[in-house]
Amino acid sequence: MSDIQIISFVAASLLIIIVPGVDFALVTRQTVRYGRRAGFVVLAGLVVAALVHASFATAGLSALLVSSPTLYTVLRVAGALYLLYLGGTILWATRPRRAVPAAQPVPVGAGAPGPGPDTGPAPVPDAPAADEPHVARRSFVMGVTSQLLNVKVVVFYVSFVPQFVTPGDGAAARTAVLAATFIGLAVLWWACYIMLIDRLQPWLTRPSVLVVIERLTGLILIVLAIRIALSR
Repeated sequence: MSDIQIISFVAASLLIIIVPGVDFALVTRQTVRYGRRAGFVVLAGLVVAALVHASFATAGLSALLVSSPTLYTVLRVAGALYLLYLGGTILWATRPRRAVPAAQPVPVGAGAPGPGPDTGPAPVPDAPAADEPHVARRSFVMGVTSQLLNVKVVVFYVSFVPQFVTPGDGAAARTAVLAATFIGLAVLWWACYIMLIDRLQPWLTRPSVLVVIERLTGLILIVLAIRIALSR
């Protein structure tokens, strides 16, 4: 590759990486909710899935998947359903709930007390410590599963990377190098982003702000799920 091609690839890669998507929503939510360790665990899941996609693309398997309408549709629907599940779960946790009043002595002859007042949105429960095993496990599963089932990532490795690879001997090796470069740039970007979010965590974890972030994350994931399900 010439210097111009390398610069073009890096510039285009950075542009693709910083555009918000599923990875942005999950990394932000987990880092704000549980701290930077959880954010890096999500990132680890994203990297593992990206390596799988890159390996498949280098071996030519991703092209076969994209060329098969049935396999492509199955992957697309599975990815959409998973995002719908994640978004719905997050929104459900912040649903409005009725307060349960403390037991009060009932005067003789008085009727049963009426229902308690609607207290509005439920406060977001205190986040477990980020080093708890189930938090790390869930964060990793979120990252790896959302990335593995993302058809846009498959299309990226099939359509974008080959534009910078000259056909012929060594094409597979050059594809692998470019894929590794892209993943390295993504890791660098997300590491900086996670550290920035961690610095802002004292403000972002205020109850009112945290509820907004949770609901926005849920809505974004659901919207992305619908977009993926309706895409062709």
